Amino acid sequence: MSTRFADLHCHPTLYGFNRLRNGPDEHDPDRFHPWYVPASDPNAMEAGDRATGYAQIDFPKMVAGGVRIVFASITPIEAGFFRGNPDRGLNTSFPRELLKLASGATALRSVMALVQEGPKAALHEATAILRNEGPLRIMVQKLVMKYSLDRLRFMMSDSYDYWEEFIAEYAYLASKDGQRCEARLDRGPRGDLTVTGTYHLVRDPAHLEAVLDADEIAVILSIEGGHVFTIGPDQERVPTDLLFERINALKRLPSPLFFVTLAHHFDNGVCGHAHSLPDAGRLVMDQSRRMGEDLEAEDDLGGRVIRALLDLDDELNDLGGRRILIDAKHMSPLARQTFYRTILEPHNARSAEIDGGRGRIPLVLSHIAYANTRTLDELIAHADQESDTWHRGLANAWGINICDEDVQVCHRSGGLMGLVFDQRILGLRPGDRTPEAHLPLVLIEQLLALVDVVMLDDRLSEQERRTIWDCVCIGSDYDGVIDPLGCYPTALSLQEFAEDLRSALSAVKHTRMIDALGVDALVDKVCWRNAHAFLQRHFAAACGPPEPPRT
Repeated sequence: MSTRFADLHCHPTLYGFNRLRNGPDEHDPDRFHPWYVPASDPNAMEAGDRATGYAQIDFPKMVAGGVRIVFASITPIEAGFFRGNPDRGLNTSFPRELLKLASGATALRSVMALVQEGPKAALHEATAILRNEGPLRIMVQKLVMKYSLDRLRFMMSDSYDYWEEFIAEYAYLASKDGQRCEARLDRGPRGDLTVTGTYHLVRDPAHLEAVLDADEIAVILSIEGGHVFTIGPDQERVPTDLLFERINALKRLPSPLFFVTLAHHFDNGVCGHAHSLPDAGRLVMDQSRRMGEDLEAEDDLGGRVIRALLDLDDELNDLGGRRILIDAKHMSPLARQTFYRTILEPHNARSAEIDGGRGRIPLVLSHIAYANTRTLDELIAHADQESDTWHRGLANAWGINICDEDVQVCHRSGGLMGLVFDQRILGLRPGDRTPEAHLPLVLIEQLLALVDVVMLDDRLSEQERRTIWDCVCIGSDYDGVIDPLGCYPTALSLQEFAEDLRSALSAVKHTRMIDALGVDALVDKVCWRNAHAFLQRHFAAACGPPEPPRT
C-alpha cells in the first residue's frame, strides 16, 4: 500500500551544501542548489553503512519515496568536531604534540595512565595528537566526513561563523523554492532514475494545504543547535544584545522557523547538552564543556532565550508574536527538567487551548529513542556510567534518550516525538550482530515502548491513554551523519518501514488499543498524519498574527 510520509527531523541540504561549499561548485548556479546531489557511494548506500558517503534524504529521494512533509533542519557543523576544548588544554599546537610524540613523552604518559586509570585512559593519552589542529586532524576528518580539504580548512579557520553559515544554507535551500525541477536519482545497484518535482518553503497554513493538495513537497524550517545564534567564530557566546537580535531576525524569516533543537553536541553558552559521542569519538573530540549542566543561570539567560523563542514574557504570558517551539532533543536531562518545571508546564497549566493554537505549548522531541528509565533524576544520577555498553535491557540508557517523565510531559502538552533511525541511539551496541530480519523490530519495539509509558498508566482514563498514538511519528535524522538501521538506509526505504510497521502492529493488535483504533489508521498516523495534524494545530503560531489589511 502506497503511503505518504512526513519526517520531523532530517537534513536534506547538509550533504550537498557541505560538499559544494568552499569550492568551485559554489559559484556554479547549475550545481549549487538542493536538486543537484553530489555523487554517492552506491555500495555503502546498499549496505546501509554510516551515511558519510551517500545522501539519505535529498529531494529526488523524497519525490520517489513519498515524503511530502519534511522538517528540514539547518545545522552548521560545530567546531568541536574539528578543534580542541580550551578548558581542558586541548588547543596545544600540533608541533608541540608532535614533539611530545617523537620524544617519548606521549608514550610515558600513556603508560602512567594505563597503570593509574586503565586502558581507556591510556588510549586517550596516546591519541592526544588527534585532538589538536593540524594535518592529522584534517586527515581524520576528511576520512570520516568525506569533505574537501578546502571545506575542512575553512571549518577549522577563524572565519567559520555559524550565523553566516546558517544564512548561506538557508539561501541554498531557498534557491529552488517553488521551481519545478528534474533531477537524477541515484538508487545504487538498481540504477539511476530521472524524477521531477517541486518543493516549497511553507509560508503559512493555507500555503501548506495548497502544497499538499498539489502532491508536492512541503518544507518546514527548523534549526538544530542554538549555537547558530549564540556562539561566535571565537567559540564564545556572543554579546547578549546580539543574541536576542538574532532571535528576532529568525522570527522575520519569510518562511517561518517552526522549532529549534536548542542544544546539540557542544557548548552553546545557554543550555547544557547531553552526552552524545560514542567511546571512539571521545578519543578525538571533547564535549565536556557544559555537558550535563543546566540552563545558564546568570541573568537567567537560558530561561530568557527559551521564553524569547516561545514568545513569552517573564511571567510566561503569551506576547502574540511569532512562536518558535523548543525541541528538547540533545538538551541535558537537567536542562530538560528545568525547562519543563519552570516554563513549559507552568505556562500550560494556566493556558486554555484556544483557536489558532496560541494556548498550550507542545513539547517537541524530534529524533529520539527510549532510555528504559523512569525519571530525569535517574538519568542525571547515572550520567557517569554512560559508555558504549551502558544499557537498560535492550535500550541505550544515556541521557540523550528520553525517559518515562519526558514521554509523559510530551503527552500532557499535546507534543510530538519523532523516532530516530540511528542504530546506536536505538540500542544496538558496537559489534552487535543483529539478524537482518530482526532489524525492523528494533525500531518498532522502541515505538511500542514509548506508547506503553502512557498505555500502562492506570491514573489516566481510556480516552487519555489512547491519545498517545497521536504523539508519535518519524524523526529519522537522515543525512545527520547517522549509522542507520541497514534495512532503512534512505528515504527510499520508508515504504518498507510502513509495511513492516503494519505487519508488527497486526501481530499485537489485541494490545494497546490497536484493534480498536485500526492497524492501517495507526500506520497512517505514525508515517504521516500525526505530523500533518501537529502542523495544523501549531503552525499558525509560528507565522504570527496576520498582517492588517493595507489601506
